[in-house]
Amino acid sequence: MASTETAVPLNNQHEIVRQLADFPENIWSHRIASFTLDKQGYEMCAKEIEMLKEEVSRLLAIEKPMMEKFNLIDNIERLGISYHFGDKIEDQLQEYYDAYTNFEKHAECDLSIAALQFRLFRQHGFNISCGIFDGFLDANGKFKESLCNDIKGLLSLYEAAHVRTHGDKILEEALFFTTTHLTREIPNVGSTLAKKVKHALEQPLHKGIPRYEAYCYISMYEEDESSNRLLLRLAKLDYHLLHMLYKEDLSEIIRWGKELDIISKVPYARDRIVECYFWAVGTYYEPHYSLARMTLTKATVLAGMIDDTYDAYGTLDELKIFTEAVERWDSSGIDQLSDYMKAAYTLVLNFNKELEEDLAKKKRTFAFDKYIEEWKQYARTSFTQSKWFLANELPSFSDYLSNGMVTSTYYLLSAAAFLGMDSASEDVINWMSTNPKFFVALTTHARLTNDVGSHKFEKERGSGTAIECYMKDYNVSEEEAMEKFEEMCEDTWKVMNEECLRSTTIPREILKVILNLARTCEIVYKHRGDGFTDQRRIEAHINAMLMDSMSI
Repeated sequence: MASTETAVPLNNQHEIVRQLADFPENIWSHRIASFTLDKQGYEMCAKEIEMLKEEVSRLLAIEKPMMEKFNLIDNIERLGISYHFGDKIEDQLQEYYDAYTNFEKHAECDLSIAALQFRLFRQHGFNISCGIFDGFLDANGKFKESLCNDIKGLLSLYEAAHVRTHGDKILEEALFFTTTHLTREIPNVGSTLAKKVKHALEQPLHKGIPRYEAYCYISMYEEDESSNRLLLRLAKLDYHLLHMLYKEDLSEIIRWGKELDIISKVPYARDRIVECYFWAVGTYYEPHYSLARMTLTKATVLAGMIDDTYDAYGTLDELKIFTEAVERWDSSGIDQLSDYMKAAYTLVLNFNKELEEDLAKKKRTFAFDKYIEEWKQYARTSFTQSKWFLANELPSFSDYLSNGMVTSTYYLLSAAAFLGMDSASEDVINWMSTNPKFFVALTTHARLTNDVGSHKFEKERGSGTAIECYMKDYNVSEEEAMEKFEEMCEDTWKVMNEECLRSTTIPREILKVILNLARTCEIVYKHRGDGFTDQRRIEAHINAMLMDSMSI
């Protein structure tokens, strides 16, 4: 429930009653110890990784039947080590795609391999046809009942169904078919395969956070008697090494937060530094993105603080002054604000001033300018939303959504993610400025997923919600509105999958980061909950990715 705070403004003209959100306390405050990297252990681990990488590279170079090669590539990717072999994997997939231009005629008789081929090609941007599945359909265009006991084939087809785009009707059928039969057959399959099925039904690979999915797959792969011990050793060492880097980065981020004294200067905001770093690792986990992750984390911390300023602290009069200050991008006029809001705005200005100087040295002012443009856009739309909900008005759902795509913060966080990416060239920033379909889908997904996840909390504290806007406009129940939001989210995945196919000139590295932003959002707000506010909902993910060591 909401709490209230009565404050006396500096001019003492009247009291302000604030409807503060009763956010849960930070669960990590007393659970994170300072971390010092063991340089000797790190160097030994890195040295063995380099040796193993050479062996895996030789393994990839060996001529194998296509079935074996695709299984090898899939295991490398699922174990989280494909970033070491990116060019080699891309080249091999290109060769196979060029050699077999008509996969309907060359489809493997095994459903598992056919579905794996389809998924890998689609995930790498090759627009392979669903015709590869024609041989598994009966005379009525339905999947053959004889496939019902092929658990490995069903599992592979289930994962493939999640890379579907608009028009892939057979994959809609595949998703229903596989979900039904996999759920039914779990009690009848071996323990290791049952674990894989349960995990997939809970979290489809394509929509999962890559680093967490690698963590889960490593343990399941280790139980598989047919596993390649070379790949397993490399995966465990690589996970261990990156885990050390993440803990070092997180310690530095926490020191940064303490030095800024954010908690006491802006006490109404959620203390979620760990979650913000988790979000950054979900966006790009590779070691060479360390600095980019730090920048994105800090920007996310500040964006969350400003989000709480608009949603759970400021009055309309204050937020008008605050928004105008952001539009000017200076500190003039903020003396009329409360000390907390002045502190919040000053933290944003000071951080971004340092960031601007750093990016100017790197000749990336074009990326910084776009990022600041998104800060201003975010402030404008947040103020619009505050005017609606603080006045107890429900806008039309259409108006809410067009505004809410920006308040989702995903235009802002995308621009922040690009700051530390060399591949985010001026052409990429210009592309983003055209608001392409990919970004429309991304921000729509972020907005709707957030709205479903946070609906209960926002409703309990008396704030208007997107669900209520939809219920009013379409005269439907709360549950019907929720289901419609989830249906619209599924539709955005189809658009994002389409936009990742090879007709685009945008670097795949950029497309992958955008997808990873969507994946992280999907996890944070999974099962109609809000893992950013209620941290325990994503505690297992954070423990696996940032806290708990992996035995090597």
